[in-house]
Amino acid sequence: MNTHLKILLYIGLVVGIFYFVQNKYSIFEISFNDSKKEVEVEQGEEQTELNSVEILNREERSIIVEIEIADNPGSRSSGLSGRSTLGDYQGMLFIFDREDSYSFWMQGMLIPLDIVFIDSKGAVVDIRKNELPCTKDYCPSIMASQSFKYALEVNSGFCRINRVDIGNEVIFNISSEN
Repeated sequence: MNTHLKILLYIGLVVGIFYFVQNKYSIFEISFNDSKKEVEVEQGEEQTELNSVEILNREERSIIVEIEIADNPGSRSSGLSGRSTLGDYQGMLFIFDREDSYSFWMQGMLIPLDIVFIDSKGAVVDIRKNELPCTKDYCPSIMASQSFKYALEVNSGFCRINRVDIGNEVIFNISSEN
């Protein structure tokens, strides 16, 4: 084989390996996807937009939590009960009609939770950390120290890991279809 052909084959082999590794592991911030497919995916994402909250912690770092909404008596009553897992940045946002004091309990829960209480202006007013599921004989009420309009339930340890504190700002990204 002549030298030029060998060089072209080696270059092709290196490019092929790079392409495979990049598509599988996304090492660099580049993509080899078809631009038409990207537009279709983006349009599809807009149609199935996920609800989320953004918490600005004390370092002004933005923490995004994908949420399910509990905004009626039935969904608020069942909450996350029966769930054996919850993603690291997933939770349930309880929305009440007005700012007031409401009680929570961990009946039917299988995992411990942190509960972040948020007022109508979007400020964290209280946090109850590592709330454990009810036992057969014991199921206490969980109350915030101040009135709130929203409560965000996330995995236990979430607030510690992400440095979420009282006074942090919460921004709601909720679809109007809910």
